[in-house]
Amino acid sequence: MSKDVTSVGIRWVTFLLMIVMLLTGCSTMSGDKSKMTSNEEQQIKESAIQYIQRTYGKEFVIDKISKGRVLGDYSINGTVKDGKNTSIYVGVGVDSPDGDGFKDSYVNRLFTNEIEPSIKELASKTFDLRWIRDGFFYGYKEGVKRKYTLDIPSALDVLKRGDKDICLRLSLDIYKQDERTTASISNLLQEIKKMNFHDIGVVVYVYDNTLKSASKDEDSGKHLLERYNIFNDNVQTMDINSLESYKTVIKK
Repeated sequence: MSKDVTSVGIRWVTFLLMIVMLLTGCSTMSGDKSKMTSNEEQQIKESAIQYIQRTYGKEFVIDKISKGRVLGDYSINGTVKDGKNTSIYVGVGVDSPDGDGFKDSYVNRLFTNEIEPSIKELASKTFDLRWIRDGFFYGYKEGVKRKYTLDIPSALDVLKRGDKDICLRLSLDIYKQDERTTASISNLLQEIKKMNFHDIGVVVYVYDNTLKSASKDEDSGKHLLERYNIFNDNVQTMDINSLESYKTVIKK
């Protein structure tokens, strides 16, 4: 995106927030700032719609808007009309890497949706898998400015490029495979390397097999044996066969 367009966005948000302060009154300077007037809500919605249009060239349909109680920033949930009806978040009046007061999850959601099925299939083949936890993510690292806007590549193309500004985050629950558990995790990391990921965060929770037959109401934490917290900014150079430093023994 050009500097001129970014400057326009910054000026627009600054002007908009000044108008909002006038609409909501000085009382928003202290106490609960979550209340919105109808005019305020309409102006914020319009700013989010225009932001998505100029950034990605897409129509944005808003489902829900809320305002922060403390900072008075705005969170908007809606759908991008891109042929996939991609559900995203847009933040307005927030601290964003681009400095224009806007933040969104569009690119992250596209990349995550594309990559997730392959990672789920890989995990199922590698482990005696209990499940993959919520929060699976493939997208921009924290603090990275927008680099994919009007022309967004596929996640597979991004992997081929080896984009180091994009990260993988994965948490999964598995059942212990005797002495093969650590080797299986190494195998997962090897496959991740082959796919050309770089910055990774993989958390593996290892449970005993008696959890399979336990009551649904039973605390699964009683069956947790080990946890691997594997965070590395470049798995391509990581020794994937040396995982002891990432391992925490919960119960022997």
